[in-house]
Amino acid sequence: MTPTNNTPTTRCCGNSFFRRLTLVLVSIFVIIMAIISIAWLAMHPHDPGFRLTSLSVTNFALSDSQVRGKYEVGLTITNPNKIKAQVVLHRVHTLRLYGEEWHSMAAVQQQQQTVFMEKFTNKSVKVDMEVRDSRQKVVPDVLFKNWTKGVVNFNMVVLGVKVRFQSGIWPSMDKLFDVQCMNLDVEFLSPTKDTGKLLGIGKNCHTVNARGTARSRK
Repeated sequence: MTPTNNTPTTRCCGNSFFRRLTLVLVSIFVIIMAIISIAWLAMHPHDPGFRLTSLSVTNFALSDSQVRGKYEVGLTITNPNKIKAQVVLHRVHTLRLYGEEWHSMAAVQQQQQTVFMEKFTNKSVKVDMEVRDSRQKVVPDVLFKNWTKGVVNFNMVVLGVKVRFQSGIWPSMDKLFDVQCMNLDVEFLSPTKDTGKLLGIGKNCHTVNARGTARSRK
């Protein structure tokens, strides 16, 4: 009598089990992600608010192809949410001097800063930056004229600010955006015009999404 071979049946049952297990795991994952998404939609966290409260410039110098200087920027950050937020200011920012033409400079922050914020709180921070613009390019004549007159207009863009929202047991939610502080008049009064300070009491800044929204676990 020929022995019975049950191998194909066993293999078929095994494959069916793994397919069902995979389907169950995928379904659980989808359900969990849906619950998390609904929870964050319900909480609807808003971007932190930024206000530039001070801007001082030292060692400012213009040449035909370069702009140099050190900058101390005062920022007030506001968390308008019921949940905690963590704001990370990265090291590379952009300063723009403007007149008839734009002249952009990469400003390097001395160190990356992380600001931890409880719900409904404000925090003030100082950001020290330095420009050593080694790229050879033409500095517009209007900048020399404005500097000679004693007032130079700046725009400051803080690139790639990361905010992490945290709420209880839920995985954190990260968001990247740029902070734009526009139309900042800086007055240079010293005889050599190498130091300057912001005119007025400060300016509100606005945020622009940089790379969309991403979620990450704690």
